[in-house]
Amino acid sequence: MKRTVWMFAAALACGMANITTVNAAEDPAAIKKAATDSAALAPQITFTKTSHDFGTFPEERGKVTCTFTFKNTGKSDLVLQKVRASCGCTTPNWTKTPIAPGDTGFVTATYNASGRPGAFNKTITVTSNAEANQRLTIKGEVIPKVKTPEEEYPSNIGDFRLKTMNVYMRTIEYPTSKTEKIQVMNNSDKEAVITFANAPKYLTLKANPEKLEPKGKGTIEVTFNSEAANDWGEILPTFDVAINGNIEKNKKVTVHATIRENFANMTAEDKANAPVLSVSTSNDLGAIEKGAKKKFKLTVTNNGKSELLIHKVKTNNDNAKVVSWPTKAIKPGKKADIEFLITAGNSKPGDFNYRATIICNDPNNSTSGVSLKGSFK
Repeated sequence: MKRTVWMFAAALACGMANITTVNAAEDPAAIKKAATDSAALAPQITFTKTSHDFGTFPEERGKVTCTFTFKNTGKSDLVLQKVRASCGCTTPNWTKTPIAPGDTGFVTATYNASGRPGAFNKTITVTSNAEANQRLTIKGEVIPKVKTPEEEYPSNIGDFRLKTMNVYMRTIEYPTSKTEKIQVMNNSDKEAVITFANAPKYLTLKANPEKLEPKGKGTIEVTFNSEAANDWGEILPTFDVAINGNIEKNKKVTVHATIRENFANMTAEDKANAPVLSVSTSNDLGAIEKGAKKKFKLTVTNNGKSELLIHKVKTNNDNAKVVSWPTKAIKPGKKADIEFLITAGNSKPGDFNYRATIICNDPNNSTSGVSLKGSFK
């Protein structure tokens, strides 16, 4: 009997102890106190300032740097884990070793102003073992540097300088025309009379003004007439700029243009009744012996409801030449051949894979790529 009572009392005491422990763990006050104690012992990062204004400065100054200092106002070591700038134009540096309570550290921010004129406002985010991230800000305004004539007009024909020797027309919709300009400067101490030579007839060239005073600036206006060009796809015409009647060798201006047919105004009914190009896009020509030539005919079919016009066929390699393509319209349901001539030239033995491009009036497939592959032996 005594043994039973003793065991019951022990069990009761154990249960009460467990209840007391559970209640203590669930006690909000106890939880709050534990969190407060933990926070009191944590590191704290306190910056003397969190923003810096560089003010206005010239672009020639290049890189500018400021320093943000901070103090560990907590009770344990502070460690900066990551410092990240908002863009690549700003480079941060920081204290890499642990900072003891009461000690100081730094974060520097270097902004590269070269090539970045105008106002800027950048941020640097500091991540540490303190409770929250810190955000620092730098700002200022960069005064653009005054460029030399050589910097502003990097291309030249003698002392006559140009912004570029390339005119990019991009896409021109047949049969329209398109105009672009090149900025130019007379960097000599004599008057420059601007004329042009060796330009194709579909290019209209105009200098404005035609006579440039010493150190004077102007433009060259280039107009590309796609209808007069009577060509399709990518075209790279060139012309010479003559200064006071003189032409400098290897100083041609190149015009970059791609002529395409304009299908924008076609209705759904027009497209339903349009021509449809059908052609094998992958063609195996087999083996070609060294020094030999091989002709290949590629058949195209018009599976549409109106006449198919092949505007142009071109290849990406001189070893694959286009001999001929249909110059007459291909009626619906009819076929025609494109003929190629493949030569080994100076090619080493091995596989080849040339690309031919067919440009036509199929509104859904106006530019079609075709593979011509095989091997040289």
